[in-house]
Amino acid sequence: MNLNKDVKEKNLIYFTLGNNVNYIKLAKLCIDSLYYNGYDGDFLFITDLETELLNEINFKKKPYFLVLDKSELLESSSNKLKIYLFDKAYEYDKIIFSDLDILWTSSPEKMFNIIENEKFYVSNENSLMSENWWGGDILNDTEKKEIQKNNILGINAGIFGFKPIMINHLKNIDMFLKNNQHLVNDCLEQPFFNVYLYRNKIYDNQLTNLISHIGYYLTEYDGIVLHFAGGPGNFPIKYEKMINFYNKNFK
Repeated sequence: MNLNKDVKEKNLIYFTLGNNVNYIKLAKLCIDSLYYNGYDGDFLFITDLETELLNEINFKKKPYFLVLDKSELLESSSNKLKIYLFDKAYEYDKIIFSDLDILWTSSPEKMFNIIENEKFYVSNENSLMSENWWGGDILNDTEKKEIQKNNILGINAGIFGFKPIMINHLKNIDMFLKNNQHLVNDCLEQPFFNVYLYRNKIYDNQLTNLISHIGYYLTEYDGIVLHFAGGPGNFPIKYEKMINFYNKNFK
């Protein structure tokens, strides 16, 4: 870790890609938006598509790859938890996971600068965490009552930031998911991410006002991140909306 504030931090943004090779088109838009906004740090892809990515995207410097076996949708999405398998992860000061259906509308340094404590820095959605898509199938009745009483909102697992000291928690969530796959719903690993962070009180939601998860409906945005969320694997509409926004705002 850098103790001297004058020393530039070493930061990492990482992604997962598998199951659908078309997502390389989303990856290109996401990477280009990061370059447009001045990012010059490292990238990591957790994927089985290293060759295809290198052929399709003009990286300024070669990204790192954590190559895993070809995966189905659930495994591909939950590979975000497997950064504990990346041997260089602890060399970084701060780390951000980013879905590929994301355009960065401002410098990621603004997000890195918020990451200060031993927590996961996240953004909330509008639904209560006790609803099934966010954690309801996993939470017990006491937890659901607390969530409803305190209006605790669900966390979108499409983008979050953390320090490497938190990586072992991602390993724990990976095991939590593997041991409870009978509770998986269409939101894949996200409810497990929600419940684990809630139970362990290790998240900070101050990114909520800097990240929008309604990219489908916006033609401009002045925050840091615009997420074209709308269901895992829904490539065609994600790509259409992302490229339209990109062509209007990044040219």
